[in-house]
Amino acid sequence: MTLQSHQVTPALQINSAIALTSEQKHYLCNVLRLEIGAEFIALDRQGGWWLAKLSSDADIAEIMAKLENNSELTAHISLGIAMPKGSNIESVIRQTTELGIRQIVPLFSDRTIIKSGTEIGNQKRDRWQRIAEEASELSMRTYIPEVKTPQTLAAWLDDLAKEPSPTLKYICATHPDAPHLLTSLQKEEHGGQIIMATGCEGGWTAREEEWAIAAGFIPVSLGDRVLSAVTAPVVALSIVSAFLDAR
Repeated sequence: MTLQSHQVTPALQINSAIALTSEQKHYLCNVLRLEIGAEFIALDRQGGWWLAKLSSDADIAEIMAKLENNSELTAHISLGIAMPKGSNIESVIRQTTELGIRQIVPLFSDRTIIKSGTEIGNQKRDRWQRIAEEASELSMRTYIPEVKTPQTLAAWLDDLAKEPSPTLKYICATHPDAPHLLTSLQKEEHGGQIIMATGCEGGWTAREEEWAIAAGFIPVSLGDRVLSAVTAPVVALSIVSAFLDAR
């Protein structure tokens, strides 16, 4: 059983105590139905797992021990996703979080229904972040992915140009001569970071693919079948996750 990592202070150590908020107490006692003296795993947002025990008054959790864990991927994976229609991005956030994503960047593209300049309120972005937090807890992640504020593809590519290399960057495309993502992963050294870009309904336009390639992205295929805008990022992350776990 886990205490949501966003609810736990990072400054944890053995024989210390967590002063539980009313929200934490409700979650542990009423949702997880833990009793006094029950043990659970506290996550500290910094990759740490801690064995904790609910104290006699249920307002304090005692830290009993530091636990070893290897639930995270060996590379930092970021996903730039051209926003699919409706609320479908919520499903993508949930499933890619379970697969080990560390950062999700919703993108405006030439073919997104929501166009650049449309204001995405903090309430919606906060909802996306909560979905990532809940999925992290359910999948026993030690890190909560960051869901960034939506931006244009061009702005995202400009930001990436400022980041240090080496970083593997892939854009999922429909080029008939594009290598399969798995084949490309097997040939390249990832250097600790992999960035993926997947399109919305209709995929990327030719000029968007040209921008990405000019920014160092490698066009890759996800197979011979045409995948939806919701399925493609999940398949891409599944391939990356399986590749890294098998190394």
